[in-house]
Amino acid sequence: MKINVLYLGRLDCKKFHLIECRDEQTDILSPVSAILIQHPDLGNILYDTGNSPLYHKAYSEEMLRTYPVGEFISIESALSEYGLSVDDIDMIILSHLHFDHAGGLCYFKGTKAIKNIIVSETELKNAYWKVMTNQGGAYIKELFDIKGAVYKTIAQDTDLAPDLQLFIQNSHTPGVLGLVLSTQTKGNIIVTSDTVYTRENFNSELPPGGKINKTKKEFYDNLKLIQEKSKTYNAELLFGHDYEQIVEWAGAKEIF
Repeated sequence: MKINVLYLGRLDCKKFHLIECRDEQTDILSPVSAILIQHPDLGNILYDTGNSPLYHKAYSEEMLRTYPVGEFISIESALSEYGLSVDDIDMIILSHLHFDHAGGLCYFKGTKAIKNIIVSETELKNAYWKVMTNQGGAYIKELFDIKGAVYKTIAQDTDLAPDLQLFIQNSHTPGVLGLVLSTQTKGNIIVTSDTVYTRENFNSELPPGGKINKTKKEFYDNLKLIQEKSKTYNAELLFGHDYEQIVEWAGAKEIF
């Protein structure tokens, strides 16, 4: 198994949206990323797809004001750096269906990957309920409800292979998929996605500010889950929007 973190640009937002803090005017760089997994048995897997190329039109004024897209790199361009195209991807795993994770699905129209998208059942139901009741927020229907898309849902923690496990989280959105990756040279890696945005959230046990989580309790309950998993697997954590970590890992040629 070969693993590469793909840097897909960034959102320029206020720090409190990611990490609870007193000064709501402090800025932070929030990276957008995907993970390319080249698996000997499962083929080429993509975890998340980044922003939509039509973000300036598809995203609401409020979304662009709250999470301005400071830099955009398409998933198509990122894959080309590894000699791959969208046609080479066999499976897409979506951590959740927010705009900066599902936005790149449009590049996969007509490919085999669009018929093999894994997401948690709870997440898919929640996303459709939100957009169909005019409460979409960070869910944008046209980004994930696209022609030819076939979702394969899971309702519990699932091993896709002995070295690749999906686990379901209930924070940020109900049903965020995390990963447990077992590598030969870097040991075990747990990918939190947006349930824990940054290393500061984890180390200081600080939830996001604002209203992204319904309650702080869901953050702390999920944080406990991540803490327990990290001990069980003796794993290093890869956080959802930690700028320094994403840039560092994306700069590494491969993570085995």
